[in-house]
Amino acid sequence: MITTNVYKLKIILIGEHAAGKTSMIKNFVEGAYSKDYRPTIGSNLFIKKLAFKNKEGDDFQFTITVWDIAGQERWTSMRHTYYRGAQGVFLIGDLTRKHSFKQIQDFWVDDFRTNGGPSTEGVPLIMIGNKQDLTPEISEDQVREIAANCGIEKILFTSAKTGAHINEAFVAMFKSCSGLEDIIHIPI
Repeated sequence: MITTNVYKLKIILIGEHAAGKTSMIKNFVEGAYSKDYRPTIGSNLFIKKLAFKNKEGDDFQFTITVWDIAGQERWTSMRHTYYRGAQGVFLIGDLTRKHSFKQIQDFWVDDFRTNGGPSTEGVPLIMIGNKQDLTPEISEDQVREIAANCGIEKILFTSAKTGAHINEAFVAMFKSCSGLEDIIHIPI
């Protein structure tokens, strides 16, 4: 008998301004990249629906709401509202700005865990080193060290501009959030 499994996931992207959060989401949801930088004001919501089957033929349907949360300090009080109910968090760092990873370690992880409400325990955190198509100011080993210091096990390196590893990052998040790592194969 074929079963349909329906999942609704709330994913948030946080990190310093201009780290590529919006570009990463737009690449995943729309398959597009824009050279024009427009800072996020407050937050942006994107929705994507996906469907997959496992080896037994069971259907898996995902409705993913992806929240792009502004990184500027002036949005701090509003930002905490969007943390609540998050089932997965991408912490986005800009490989061309080492400071953006220091901010993840010194501010963003604790900000989410402290202000995301009681349900933050066990929420998957994935660190993203974005802009891998540009000359880095921080090495992948240094990013891994920062992730380890934050207790983050999954680290991926992406380029929102070229699309490199964007889908893989979101697939890793879906599997972590849904607890289906070993059950479904999501084609990339």
